[in-house]
Amino acid sequence: MTVLSILSFIFGASIGSFVQVIASRFHVAPIVKGRSKCLSCGEALAVSDLIPVVSYFLLRGKCRYCKSKYGIEAVVVEVSFGLVFVLLYKLVLVGQPTMLLSTLWLVYYTALFGVLGVMAVYDRLHSYIPFSFLISYLGLTMIMFVLRISHEFSFVELFSPLLVALPFLVIWLVTKGKGLGFGDVVLFFGVGAFFGVLSGFAVFILSIWLGALVGLYIKYGKNKSSHRATAIPFVPFIVVAFLFVLFTGVDIFSIATIFS
Repeated sequence: MTVLSILSFIFGASIGSFVQVIASRFHVAPIVKGRSKCLSCGEALAVSDLIPVVSYFLLRGKCRYCKSKYGIEAVVVEVSFGLVFVLLYKLVLVGQPTMLLSTLWLVYYTALFGVLGVMAVYDRLHSYIPFSFLISYLGLTMIMFVLRISHEFSFVELFSPLLVALPFLVIWLVTKGKGLGFGDVVLFFGVGAFFGVLSGFAVFILSIWLGALVGLYIKYGKNKSSHRATAIPFVPFIVVAFLFVLFTGVDIFSIATIFS
């Protein structure tokens, strides 16, 4: 692994750590001001306790002061973000013709991945998407939409945001919001804006498959003895599918070819 790949991982892991801070403090505590504290004992954490990925393993996943376990989700998010930014560096930034373009794309994707991460983590915690981040996501995806349309215009691609979001919009209308939230409709509107029709529908299909697989695992594997219905947040699956399509370039036709 090159030095730039390592730096990309460190940068991404730091973004992942900050994403969790935002998601946990949003509407609860100041995001920038105030020191991070252990949620169990309330002790303020030192800088050495907050190094992404490293601190978790040095402390063996426990608070330095009260020894309560943190859980593995935090380090999973940090490692995931680190890997995502390594892929971003290798598959997107390296191919740019100038350093200026690479920097601009880094800024853009840092903002986009950060917003996607906050929405996924927040939905995982609260089964809700903050409106301000949803609007930020729409704004960022519309930037890509304008770039795509200006580069290669077609009427199909012009309506790609609506076409990709249409199945979820129909479900939302038919069930009167009980089948899914309107936030999911908006998310797929942004998916269509970012990717276009073919890759947008690939995100659509993959996110549904991921959600179905996890749902089956929860119902028949993890919670075999439990008969209670378990609500599954859908945003994390959309984000995973979004990133998979972004870095692999698959579209709905290539997915169909695999099963033909």
